[in-house]
Amino acid sequence: MKNVAIFLLLAIIAGGVWFYLKNSGKDVYKKEEATQTPQPSGQERKLPAGFSTKGLKEKELDLNNDGTKELLLTSLDASGPHAVLVDPKDSSKAFSNIFNFPQSGFKEEFSFKSGEAPEIDQTMDLNANGRAELVFDLKDYGAYTTTYGVVIFSAGKFDWLMLEEKDSKNRPAIFRDGASVRNADVFKILPTEKALVEVSGAGDNDGNWMWETSAYKWNGTKYVYDASLSAKIQAEQPKKIVNGQPVF
Repeated sequence: MKNVAIFLLLAIIAGGVWFYLKNSGKDVYKKEEATQTPQPSGQERKLPAGFSTKGLKEKELDLNNDGTKELLLTSLDASGPHAVLVDPKDSSKAFSNIFNFPQSGFKEEFSFKSGEAPEIDQTMDLNANGRAELVFDLKDYGAYTTTYGVVIFSAGKFDWLMLEEKDSKNRPAIFRDGASVRNADVFKILPTEKALVEVSGAGDNDGNWMWETSAYKWNGTKYVYDASLSAKIQAEQPKKIVNGQPVF
């Protein structure tokens, strides 16, 4: 009987220890969960006044070429797309204007409707003037094309890069890129030439294609239509497109 009593006592003690450890572990786990710092959502994050948080995207860039990166934020709400450059350590501190990708006064061929916040496709200083050009994918979901827009950043301000056409009128650097059975648009960047190029083609029922090329070259002050470069590129264009591929 004595041995049985000792066995029962040990069993009770072991059960108590097991129960304590089991529940103690749960309490510790809950405590650790409760003390984790939640990541701030787009709605809670401090951003420049007037900047929408909907569909927020971000990209680190060094637009000032000072070795210190800035944070580019883009978003999209009912009024359209937006972009702003902020301090990575304090996103409420703006380093630029809020750029709303304005289209007022643009011809219909340069209009677009973003389906989500624009994203940087690439950045460059194409003309070596010390100011960056930003090539945005404007997220305009066309039938077969992608829409790109080139934006400049100078003196803390974003603005469209403007191009001077052959009739001396100005147009925004907005380009389409893509091909279908009957239509094709090509957007080219030529670093060696310091030029932006637009090539448009249309095909007939027999598969014959007609092409039109406009090359805009940096003249030391601005990008202007260059007839010589346009003709050179025009001569290199394919005669037709088969299964979405150019055939020369």
